[in-house]
Amino acid sequence: MSQLKNENIFTIDVEDWFHILGHPAVPTIDRWDVLESRIERNLNIFLELFRETDVKATFFWLGWAAERNKKLVKLCIQEGHEVASHGYAHLMIRESEKEGFRQDIVHSKHLLEDITGLPVHGFRAPGFSITERTQWAWDMIKEAGFKYDSSISPKKHGHCGVPGSALAPYKIQTQHGSLIEFPMSVVEILGKRFSLFGGQDLRLIPQWLIKLGIWHLHAHNRPLILYIHPREIDPNQPRLPLGFMRRLTCYGNLLGTFKKIDWLCRHFKFITMGEYVLTI
Repeated sequence: MSQLKNENIFTIDVEDWFHILGHPAVPTIDRWDVLESRIERNLNIFLELFRETDVKATFFWLGWAAERNKKLVKLCIQEGHEVASHGYAHLMIRESEKEGFRQDIVHSKHLLEDITGLPVHGFRAPGFSITERTQWAWDMIKEAGFKYDSSISPKKHGHCGVPGSALAPYKIQTQHGSLIEFPMSVVEILGKRFSLFGGQDLRLIPQWLIKLGIWHLHAHNRPLILYIHPREIDPNQPRLPLGFMRRLTCYGNLLGTFKKIDWLCRHFKFITMGEYVLTI
């Protein structure tokens, strides 16, 4: 186990191979039920690794997927992990009406709590889609009963990003009380911010550079917040008809990703986001 700080957080956004954002080839929700699901196959691979390495993770379940995988949601809890919300219908905030967003997150929270029998404290918006224009969402997230949020990219990030925002977890004052925000981990060097620790960046960036990035985070007293989707360890998943750059960002290095995840789990200690909240 690494001798670096223990405050590392492993998160998984539990959604399926067809839940890619921001492309016309992505099927609409009325078609999802007829498509093959790869969630159970892929999530069981993560759970087996976590058993071997004593990693505890936070699973941000998409409500639609949780509704169809209730036994798997319960298994996450039984094995000591945390279940949090990724919304219900995979809506990016910038594309949502305020009332639609409210209904989506309240529905997902109640659904997950009905399945697990436990309170759900955390929320993450699809695509880290809280931006400077959609910070109204924090009031609704807190009003819905969440204690923490993890929907900010502190750099430009595909669909979104809030460049210049805080890099370490911090408290936000909303109309309904304080909310803890966990921004996506980035490295800042000479005023420039780089993503290394999740999604396409984790898949495409070499392991030695990820290791240096972790040392940088810890040297600045910030936790590593790692995120991944189950589809990102699945080279045999069906593919959507995307253009060249989207194919690269969505499907690049699917064969090599699990090796990096395995290395991370065997060299660093990970706790849940809910456990980290208790230290703030």
